[in-house]
Amino acid sequence: MTAGLQRPRSPQPEAVPGVVRPALQAAPSSPPPATPGKPAGEAGEEGWPEGSTVLVVEDDLLIRMNLAQMIEILGFSPAEAGRAEEALDWLRSNPAPALMLTDLSLPGMDGMALAVEARNIHPRLPVLLVTGHNEASVKVPPELRPGLGFLGKPFAMRQLEEAVRALWRQRVAQ
Repeated sequence: MTAGLQRPRSPQPEAVPGVVRPALQAAPSSPPPATPGKPAGEAGEEGWPEGSTVLVVEDDLLIRMNLAQMIEILGFSPAEAGRAEEALDWLRSNPAPALMLTDLSLPGMDGMALAVEARNIHPRLPVLLVTGHNEASVKVPPELRPGLGFLGKPFAMRQLEEAVRALWRQRVAQ
């Protein structure tokens, strides 16, 4: 399995206030062990939502499959959608996932509009926007900033893990 696409990264773009960015330092290569007796979605010993679902929204099938596999390796159950509309249908008919990971550039409704609509359904839903765009060039509605993270493409598995952990820590702290 490929752990993610990698290429030399340029320096971190200027941070957007209130938006979580993953650190570029190495993160542990595997999630901490599940805490026995904890229901799915409750924090384990290190605050990891063991057994929770992550909704992966990506229109490119191969990238979506890779992301779903990476999410599964991190200890989550992936749910997949190829379009924003499919993701919204899923969100309306299921309990809130631990996280929604979405591409910013989707056909039809983009990832930012999807995040706004998803928050109307599940107000505390953490959202990780995966994008090749410069973060500073993306206009983020103020109401969306808490619980929103950015992950620049391409990224490695450890960067995805750190971004997910950062969003989960932010959610737990609220």
